[in-house]
Amino acid sequence: MDTVKTGTYLAMLRRARGATQQEIADRLGVSNKTVSKWESGGGLPDITVLPALAELYGVTADDILAGETLTDRRRSALESETAAQRKRLLARLRLRFDICLIISLVLVGLAFLGIVYVSPAALPLSVGILWIGYILVVYPIYYGGAEADGALWQNVYRKLLAASAAQWWMLLRMVHLGKLDVERTELLAQAGRMTLYYAYDEWKPLLFCMGLLVLYLLLRWGLKRSAGPEARLLPEKWRPWLVRLGPWIVWAVLFFLLWKLADERYELALAPWKARYGTDVMRDSRFEGWPKLKASRDAELMPYFRACQAVLAAGGASGLGLLGWTAWSALRRKKPPSPLADPQK
Repeated sequence: MDTVKTGTYLAMLRRARGATQQEIADRLGVSNKTVSKWESGGGLPDITVLPALAELYGVTADDILAGETLTDRRRSALESETAAQRKRLLARLRLRFDICLIISLVLVGLAFLGIVYVSPAALPLSVGILWIGYILVVYPIYYGGAEADGALWQNVYRKLLAASAAQWWMLLRMVHLGKLDVERTELLAQAGRMTLYYAYDEWKPLLFCMGLLVLYLLLRWGLKRSAGPEARLLPEKWRPWLVRLGPWIVWAVLFFLLWKLADERYELALAPWKARYGTDVMRDSRFEGWPKLKASRDAELMPYFRACQAVLAAGGASGLGLLGWTAWSALRRKKPPSPLADPQK
């Protein structure tokens, strides 16, 4: 912008009104020296004063910044150029974040490989680079004068949610909860599971779901602060599907956790018997000739076996009930209104 041209234009507007610099300064609440600095080309009016100055002279803020009274055609061209510049700036901001997002996801994949010394460092680097990308978007918007629309914020926060969920899953996969249970690890090895068993590892799926819910709530709050209360972290078109699939997701998670817990307890109890009498110990016909040994086997294993059956039965019954509720809801939604219904009600 040409400050000299703007200053000459402001001086011309003031003289056309027959006003002095002091009178203009009094109307705007600034000093006489400030008005003189504007008109001499020493600086531009502050953005907080510009609208009042434009209203005082009966022109637009674009006219003052351009240093001339723009025609409608030139004003439209200037607005189009400004919109194009804003669009290019937002595209650059999105590109910065996408590059950091891709690097972050690559590092999550590297952490998944379990490379010694490399994978533990990859996860914190992934988190750091993801939030560096977020800062590269936020800083120009809040401190560089860029204006972001709701679409940009929604795009950034949705990608933040996806990447943060992957990082949270990877963190739970890398850490172990509780102390190493040597006895159970040996029993699992006898059952054919060559994994280390820690005291509370079976609760990881539940912790993942709870952490994902916390991430969703925090990012939704951040999105509404940045883009307004009408912004949605999840697309609006997903809402009907989430309402329909939400109960199924909860059912599947609960059933998976209960089944894994019951099945693992059964495998741990079965492992010593498998090691001694073979993998088909529950159907081994030799136990028919060993009544005391059979009674001992049944006393140890049948409670866990029945617990597995109970989980399967409860899961099947609740699944059928949920299926019936889903079908009833779908039929109710598709049912046409009665022609005898009062339209005013």
